[in-house]
Amino acid sequence: MNTETMQTPTADANVGTENQHLKSSAVDDLAFGLLMNRTLGGSDSRRPSDKSANELDVEIILSQGKNLTKMNDQYVETYVVRGTKELYALLGAIYSYALQINESPLRDHILQRMREILQDVHEIKTQANTPWLTTVLRFIIPTDRQTAYNYSKVLQVAQEENLAAAELPNYIKERGGIAKITSTKDDAAEKKAVKKHKEDKTLMLRKILLANAKGSETVLQVPEKYVLNTVEGDKKAGTFEYAICVKTADNERRVVRFVQVPEALEKQLLTVVAESTVSDDLADTKAKLDILRQHMGITSGWGMEPGDVGYQPPGMPSLNPPPSSSTRATTAIA
Repeated sequence: MNTETMQTPTADANVGTENQHLKSSAVDDLAFGLLMNRTLGGSDSRRPSDKSANELDVEIILSQGKNLTKMNDQYVETYVVRGTKELYALLGAIYSYALQINESPLRDHILQRMREILQDVHEIKTQANTPWLTTVLRFIIPTDRQTAYNYSKVLQVAQEENLAAAELPNYIKERGGIAKITSTKDDAAEKKAVKKHKEDKTLMLRKILLANAKGSETVLQVPEKYVLNTVEGDKKAGTFEYAICVKTADNERRVVRFVQVPEALEKQLLTVVAESTVSDDLADTKAKLDILRQHMGITSGWGMEPGDVGYQPPGMPSLNPPPSSSTRATTAIA
């Protein structure tokens, strides 16, 4: 054996080994799994079956939860908040780039070359009538069609709003994010107003039906076996039940079954009925409903809510006694 090759490790060698160990340890400390274990005070070798009542300390468990809260807050701030801000800035830069193309005298040639590259390199076929912003976004993001489409919608709205590129990030933030921007502010406001009007008509129909139910003289006692319940699981049932009828040649309605439906489906049904039966002049319809309620002696319940004309809290004597059947009125739905 060659004694020259069998030497005792020197102090320098020991130091080198220790340094190497420290470096390795430092790298390991940054490993996410180990970082989590150190944060939680646990072990990566624990099993669910290992825990016992003696080991469970409520305060320690709660403090671990607080540590996770801090980690989540840090994650949101670092990756979500800052990431979103950077994304909006990126869209501003893309918008600026797109505007330069649109204003260039070479616009058509640039777009044609983009379409050719998309076809030849990425096998993405676009048409000459494809919106130019969509073509630009597909060229920039050729691997994600949906993202390119979503971004192009935002930039299309930005162009319609006549925004400068520097204004786009704040505009996106004010509108509630990329997914919320499908039309200009004015168009969005108009759509919101139309939706609100439809909802108000549906609510008005509900109140009219409930008020008429209070004065209805057609009362049926229906065995439960004739009621079909379509409400599943923990879904909420609607207010009304719906009759399945057959109209005969003698203009009779023969009731076959009653149906109980979920609240969501009921809202859809009432919306369809309200659109064709309730007047768009909701103020006039509301005035007629107030008269109907007064004739019915309705001061609470039956669709009446606090703030409605004639409302009185339940339990208080009515200021308007109910009229006789001969003086009952109905509210015109149409």
